[in-house]
This record gives sequence, structure tokens and C-alpha cells, in this order.
Amino acid sequence: MSIQLLDTQCKHCHSKEHFKIGHDDKEDTIENAIDQLQGKTQIQVRSIIKKHSIDNAEYGFALFVCPECRILYNPYSVRVEYDNIMLFQPFHKCARCNSTLVKALEPVEVYNCKQCGEKQLCNCSDISIA
Repeated sequence: MSIQLLDTQCKHCHSKEHFKIGHDDKEDTIENAIDQLQGKTQIQVRSIIKKHSIDNAEYGFALFVCPECRILYNPYSVRVEYDNIMLFQPFHKCARCNSTLVKALEPVEVYNCKQCGEKQLCNCSDISIA
């Protein structure tokens, strides 16, 4: 999977945001993707890979949304299933209200602008998340 770009613009304040979805082709394995991870998450994933049998790993840039503020975020996320029953999946937090982010599954038009807070986002790209 290669990275896809999603561009949004607010019809109210004209603020633009650029989001990435997916991962770079050189990150074809979780071992190659580790460098994209931050701090404790990187350390924990390295430890899991070293000490356990990996069953499945999903990683890459993804769209998340704060369920309270309805603002989009674009972290590099990882989900690792290992030893047939274990799961490692760090949570991302909203910078405004500290709520746990959830995967964005609806069209970008239903979310709020990060700058002005209005629900007037426009998808300026050829791709869709819903």
C-alpha cells in the first residue's frame, strides 16, 4: 500500500489541511515501519517483535477523530496481534480535550475545522474515507 493524500479546506475560514493515509512502500514490514513510531510506542513494538511471535500487524498513517470536538487527526498508528491472543494498540489523544481518538469512518464533510470549529470541511482530493 502506498501513501494516499487527502486534502481538506474549510469553506468558512479557508484553512487547509493535508492528511496522509497508508504507509510508504519501503515500510513493507512492521520492522521497517518502526522508525515512524514515537517514544514509548517504538520501544514497546521493538520489544514485542523481539520477544513474541507476530500474527498480524497493521500500521501507517490513518485518519482519527475526536468524538467530543469532532476534529480530525492524522497520526501514524500501529496495531500488533501476537502470540495468538495478545493485542498491542496504543491510543491517541485529542490535543484540545484529551479524549481518546477513534478511527474516522465518515466523509470529512461531517467533521469540524481544526482552526475555526465550524462543520464546513470540504474534501479537495480524489479519495474518500467513507
